Amino acid sequence: MNDYRFWFNQKRLLDGPLEMLLANPQIDLPFCLMWANENWSRRWDGSEDDILIAQHYRDTDDNALVDCFARHMHDPRYIRIGDRPLLMVYRPGTIPNARQAFARWRELFRERHGINPIFIMGQAFGDEDPHSFGVEGAIEFPPHKVVSDCRLINENVQILDEDFRGQIYDYADIVENALRQPSPSFPLIRTAAPSWDNDARRQGNGLVMHGSTPELYEKWLNGLVNSAQKHRFFGESIVCVNAWNEWAEGAYLEPDVHFGSAYLNATARACTGFKSSSNKVRLLLIGHDAFPAGAQKLLLETGRTFRRSFGVDIRFVLLEGGAMMEDYRAVAPVEILSPTSSDVMARLNTLRAEGFECAILNSAASSAIAPALHNNAITYTFLIHELPHLLQSRDLRKAMRDACETAQSIVVPAHSSATRLGLEKHPHTTILPQGLYDLTTFNGSSREALRSQLGLNAQDLLVIGVGYADMRKGFDLFLQLWRKLAEKAHCVWVGAIDPVLQDGLRTEMGHARASGTFHMPGRVHNVADWLSASDVFTLTSREDPYPSVVLEALASGLPCTSFADNGGIPELLKSLQNDPTTFNMVVPFADVRAMSLAALELAEWSKARGQNTRQAAARKLGKSFLFRPYAQQLLRLAAPKIPSISVVVPSYNYARYLEARLVSIFTQTFPVLEIIVLDDASEDNSIEVAMGTAAEWGRDVRIIKGRRSSGSVFAQWQKALQQAQGEWVWIAEADDLCDPHFLEKLVHAVHQCPNAVMAFCDSRSIDETGAPLSASYQPYCVEAAGNLLEHDGQFSGRDFLQTCLSERNLVLNVSGAIFQRTAMQAALRTCKKDLKTLKVAGDWRAYLELLDSPDVGVVYVSDAMNIHRRHQSSSTHTLNPTAHFEEINFMHELFAKRLPFSQERLEKQALYRHKIFQHFGL
Repeated sequence: MNDYRFWFNQKRLLDGPLEMLLANPQIDLPFCLMWANENWSRRWDGSEDDILIAQHYRDTDDNALVDCFARHMHDPRYIRIGDRPLLMVYRPGTIPNARQAFARWRELFRERHGINPIFIMGQAFGDEDPHSFGVEGAIEFPPHKVVSDCRLINENVQILDEDFRGQIYDYADIVENALRQPSPSFPLIRTAAPSWDNDARRQGNGLVMHGSTPELYEKWLNGLVNSAQKHRFFGESIVCVNAWNEWAEGAYLEPDVHFGSAYLNATARACTGFKSSSNKVRLLLIGHDAFPAGAQKLLLETGRTFRRSFGVDIRFVLLEGGAMMEDYRAVAPVEILSPTSSDVMARLNTLRAEGFECAILNSAASSAIAPALHNNAITYTFLIHELPHLLQSRDLRKAMRDACETAQSIVVPAHSSATRLGLEKHPHTTILPQGLYDLTTFNGSSREALRSQLGLNAQDLLVIGVGYADMRKGFDLFLQLWRKLAEKAHCVWVGAIDPVLQDGLRTEMGHARASGTFHMPGRVHNVADWLSASDVFTLTSREDPYPSVVLEALASGLPCTSFADNGGIPELLKSLQNDPTTFNMVVPFADVRAMSLAALELAEWSKARGQNTRQAAARKLGKSFLFRPYAQQLLRLAAPKIPSISVVVPSYNYARYLEARLVSIFTQTFPVLEIIVLDDASEDNSIEVAMGTAAEWGRDVRIIKGRRSSGSVFAQWQKALQQAQGEWVWIAEADDLCDPHFLEKLVHAVHQCPNAVMAFCDSRSIDETGAPLSASYQPYCVEAAGNLLEHDGQFSGRDFLQTCLSERNLVLNVSGAIFQRTAMQAALRTCKKDLKTLKVAGDWRAYLELLDSPDVGVVYVSDAMNIHRRHQSSSTHTLNPTAHFEEINFMHELFAKRLPFSQERLEKQALYRHKIFQHFGL
């Protein structure tokens, strides 16, 4: 902690907290002092105006000044570099004859107290070089210096105070400027600021660092930490943060209502050295508005699934607001960004600086922002839900075509849509039918209740249409359909109606309702119940790309009929024609008579089925429309370079550790394809803990519970690889933990080695209670591999076997590794027989099989990102010493047979066996 010291001509001010600290030596808080040596003015800005107390620098005050600071320096908690206490002086430029003054004070410290302090100056008010004042170093004091050369953004910010004359800078620009600063020739402590806004003190003339986020602050501090490790301050790596609690100047790390502890967490990540890599996945989901309609609901569910199922860090950007804003905010942060606003480019540039390098553009209606995305190097996947008539009516055709030209990929729901849009031959077009985001099934009780509410008997047929009742949805055609059906069926339309159309059809709608066979409940929240109550679904739309409600109808067991050539649904219905559990018809476009005949035939067929048959059909079709696979493919299109990772958590009676383990997976900065808890017939409440933790964190976890315990860790490994679907598998044992950047860094390492089949990192260890045991396994690795694993590296498989695994297994914990799934599966199949007998060395055996090939590689990250829990119930501790020794001997013999070994290598193996023999007292 660095504390301001207010000392004016032998008077101390605001010294209560510091005196309290000195009086309580049990408070473990290292500190040093900065002499705030400027005038004390009413506005607290050191100016010559409204001075409350002036600083005079009288020679007769020197002894008292030195004695005051020395009193604090004698405290054992005072920060020293070597044996020299650190003393900062805010404004050396205000001190008359500063060189002589510092020389006097330095001599007085030696004579009176035997202290030789390191004097450093604040880089502020244009004073930056310590040599000018006879001090030994400097410390940055943002916003001083770091705003130099940064452009003002006053014109891009909405300012409510017409009299404001202050300076507003873009925080992202300041971060970039600060990180570009060259290293000076003198010792310098670099400083980051979480934010800054001192307008409260300057009343319309303040300086504002606008747009700070925890991510940008972490980037700044992280860069300073890296710099401090290379350019040390008197041999020490030191950085500073301005400030802990300067609330009046908007510079604080303390938690607040808006960000919570996010800035403190960012500080921890930067200072512990777990830095972000270029593979961090942050995704913008961009929609045209938050109106409660199909495309908007699809974007919302896409965001929810990305976060819940895959752990992707997302942010919604909407061009306009709407009634669903709170629904969006419940999933992720939302901001409104109009493509015509003056700050759209600057804001997207800031978002990209925060790591949002990819986007999904959710509709042609949002394509106006595509040029800004492209100009900010944000790659985007373009989803088009509209068809030509709607594009023409809303004047979107040119904007859509332009967006297609710069899109990374273009997604349409059906081949017919691509053809009508002229995109069937575009090289970036992908046909991807959307999934079903509302859980729909058949409910017999709801069917009976709603039919009773409508006054229907068991023999009555009910025909349903769903959607916003306008001309595009063909509500007028649905009214004609009702007339064609006459007394043969009831009709119900679920959804709000377009006011203009309502006025035009008022008389006809009045007759329909008066008949008692036409029903309009309006917009409802239980669409699934209305589908259950019905006997056939009719899609009367003139143009409808791929309405989700048809999927919902099929998933409720309803037969469907649709006009041809109105979008992608006819294509879907034709694809189901060989499925005996469903019956659907496509009729000529706008042929209401043909639809009425089809609807009657389908409704009679549906009515003739029993409810159990319909329910079975509903379950089967519902599984074919799952939303998660759709979202997974969409994510692969948006971030194509990101490998898919399955996380498998093998667990047996580890309920006490499982919550912490799952949380360490949920908080990874890298997305995952799936999380599987593989329970080996636990007898404790592991399943309940897993389900409760997943629910609390809003994440999807697949739980596979064994009927009987396998009794083998390695049998669980084999099962894990059978169940996993990702390209890579992380076997994250239930009793271990990890750093949030574990996957991010390992995947980044894998990208450097295209033939890698395995990546692992160093581990630190904890005991059963979580208390630290060791900070790294490198001292153990040095015994066998020298300094080979002190730094990141990549190896050919066989080289790694010889140098790092032939004497002992230096991959000490499988939780610290990820494996290429198919390669590891093949390895486990090959050594399956050995794994049945090996209790401790099975992992060692599997690594030999995996890496014993001329064309595979392994990568290693030296950071201890894995946390290995060592306790008495682990397999290593439960195996008897003789069996343990015999397994080591078995592995040594197998290595000697499989690999060309020198006599020196054989001798090292023998020495290790002798060491183990003595260790076990055999």
